[in-house]
Amino acid sequence: MEEAVELKILPDVSDNNNVSSEQTTGVNPGNGAHESSTLLSAIQVNGNNGDPNEVDGVVVDSSDKTSKLHRELQSLKEDLSEVVVWKFRLWMVILFVIVAILLGIVISIIVCAVEVDADENYDKSSFVVGRFFKGNFTLSNSTLEQESLMNTLNQQLTDVYSASPALERYFSNSSINGFKDTTAQFELQFLMPLEHEEVLRFPLSLKMVKNILLQHFYDQDSGGPLFVIPTSLRMEAY
Repeated sequence: MEEAVELKILPDVSDNNNVSSEQTTGVNPGNGAHESSTLLSAIQVNGNNGDPNEVDGVVVDSSDKTSKLHRELQSLKEDLSEVVVWKFRLWMVILFVIVAILLGIVISIIVCAVEVDADENYDKSSFVVGRFFKGNFTLSNSTLEQESLMNTLNQQLTDVYSASPALERYFSNSSINGFKDTTAQFELQFLMPLEHEEVLRFPLSLKMVKNILLQHFYDQDSGGPLFVIPTSLRMEAY
């Protein structure tokens, strides 16, 4: 009597321990056909789920860093919410100080922009008191005719005092009265208000008027045709 031998097919086993498969066979009641399905176990990929990471040989726990940051933010929030004066919290006081500083800066800018300098607001028609100076200076050389030379020098005097911020408002006129050899004689006229004590002490003092002209002579081009020797300047009030 022959023994029946039953052969049984064993399922394949994958070498990957993280993946398992199961073969199932069933009958589809709709059309009687058989289908096979493979069930795969979920694969968990370890990205950055709070597990420690190694950076340059140092183990860094991202969850600890997040927790520490959260604690610091919470502590800062509590500090800012602390009542400092009466019902005012710390963040309110800080905000008030910042707003006050900005407001002060804006007000200062506006005031400076619209402020009118009282010294710049004057009526030149009220300058009726005369102030006179005379003197002389020597040219190093000149090739111009005497009349042309006198006109040119007089224009220089006018330009010097008309461009002076301190003396422009007081300056009236200048003149070259004579020319001998290379030395020119000149006169200057200024006008002052009736109350001119302060004006005489500073803007229209002899020292101030002379130094402005002297500085102009020092700033000249030494090679120019009308070069005036600075040390030759003489001036007096009369």
